[in-house]
Amino acid sequence: MSLSSGTSTAAVEIEGLYAAYQRQPVLENINLVFPAGQWTAIVGPNGAGKSTLFHVLTGSMKPLRGRVRAFGEPIADHRRAGHIAYMAQREAIEWDFPVSVWETVMGGRFGHMRQDAWWRRCIPARWYHPRHGDAVRDALEAVDMLAYANRPIGALSGGQKKRVLLARALAQQARILLLDEPLAGVDPPSEKLILDVLRGQRQAGRTVIMVTHDMPSARRYVDHVVLINRVIRGEGRPDDMLSDAKLAALAVSAMASSPSDDVAGSFSTATG
Repeated sequence: MSLSSGTSTAAVEIEGLYAAYQRQPVLENINLVFPAGQWTAIVGPNGAGKSTLFHVLTGSMKPLRGRVRAFGEPIADHRRAGHIAYMAQREAIEWDFPVSVWETVMGGRFGHMRQDAWWRRCIPARWYHPRHGDAVRDALEAVDMLAYANRPIGALSGGQKKRVLLARALAQQARILLLDEPLAGVDPPSEKLILDVLRGQRQAGRTVIMVTHDMPSARRYVDHVVLINRVIRGEGRPDDMLSDAKLAALAVSAMASSPSDDVAGSFSTATG
């Protein structure tokens, strides 16, 4: 399926979504549209349900009720087809495990390998179909990490690790990129590189959906902003949604919904 296929202008449509952990509601009556081919930033305080929303989109969490569609079809169809790539904030990777940068990024191709002839799935990695190596090479070049391809992942800096995880998502060549705090804990050069790469993905026609606390970058780069704290608090253009008034109202909603937690303080500190 090409990036431009389909008649819907919505990459993801969410209707009446409810999600909870141990019967405690996290997301309530979420009705939301992520425009196709645009870059959306999801902004909210800690505990607002941002990562939970991504868990629903990736299929790792089943909502209590609601419907989620991608390009007008059930989102599960696109997950199976490898059209959705996810870069988690904290990957379940053992960084001391003796695996190279190249092998880590190649992990993003496993879903595509299932579509190869059966005999290709039973041979050593060096004999994988060439398109998988090409995708890994292109992804590593995009994040300026090809020179580190043979380096153990445990030898990387924090910013380099983020770049490798982004490369693994890029190697999937998905139509939709989901990124949970891709800028957290990175140095300024890595932050700029990651933002430029994501802008390039958007320009190539992909849909980028990013959770972030980095307001300056969101104002500068993204097309669409969603404010969330268990319910949708607003959505629209960055200039409108990231105004001082809107962010103050979001912080107030955090204090009202979680008075015993320091969520408002963490939000205001992060947004600066």
